[in-house]
Amino acid sequence: MFALERIKIIKKYLLENQKAEVAVLSDILDVTEVTIRRDLEKLEHEGFLKRIHGGAVLADEPDDSSFHREWDPLQEERLEIGQIAAHFVDDNDVIMLTQGPTILQLARSLGEKRNLTILTNDLLIALELTAFPQIKTILLGGDMDTQDRCVYGNYTVNSLKNFFVAKTFFEVDGVDEEHGFTVSSIEKARLIQESLNISREAVCLCSSDRFGETGFFPVGKLDLASRIVTNSDLEDRFKDMVFEKGIPLFTSLQVYEGHV
Repeated sequence: MFALERIKIIKKYLLENQKAEVAVLSDILDVTEVTIRRDLEKLEHEGFLKRIHGGAVLADEPDDSSFHREWDPLQEERLEIGQIAAHFVDDNDVIMLTQGPTILQLARSLGEKRNLTILTNDLLIALELTAFPQIKTILLGGDMDTQDRCVYGNYTVNSLKNFFVAKTFFEVDGVDEEHGFTVSSIEKARLIQESLNISREAVCLCSSDRFGETGFFPVGKLDLASRIVTNSDLEDRFKDMVFEKGIPLFTSLQVYEGHV
């Protein structure tokens, strides 16, 4: 059983019972207690639960802090995409993570990687990565966008020119055959474009509901991406659209989508 499946079952159990014991979850999922403790640690890091002796309890409602994790209707889909994308990050990589809630899920999935160097313009991502001391995090400077909690602008773009990364992971608001990748702000579009200029590979993360949608500002054509990662309920017509461009498409932890 993959980690994503275990996480979903653990969440469902806690939502129904408010409390879970490690030994009980180990029996239900037929995995070791060490594995269950690791899963609970990840969920505690996400703010879903609090670990206690021998198990865990459902976390209290988040407070009014400006950095609390707001409810996200696409939480499960983003988690799925983030865990898929984490398989494309190797130990010792230098990578760029642009702003976005799905990229944030990727960051949370990197805890077992070693000796990573990660550049980001997203403050929430940088804060999440502080939980992983083996990861070196570089937060780019720039003008703060208080809504997205990230930095943009000339200073950010100029800072990028001091680096070269193996992979850039970027998130978009629209994927369309005619318009390609699009986003909701010109600052975000520029940041992604400049990040791709310093990168060997470009991996686009996008929930399936964004396919067929168009944002106001273009990032570039679909062939900018070395890979596209989305969740498993993507419609076949959009898979065909990506296939025609010859871009590898990944829709689950187990499946690489390709021509049939």
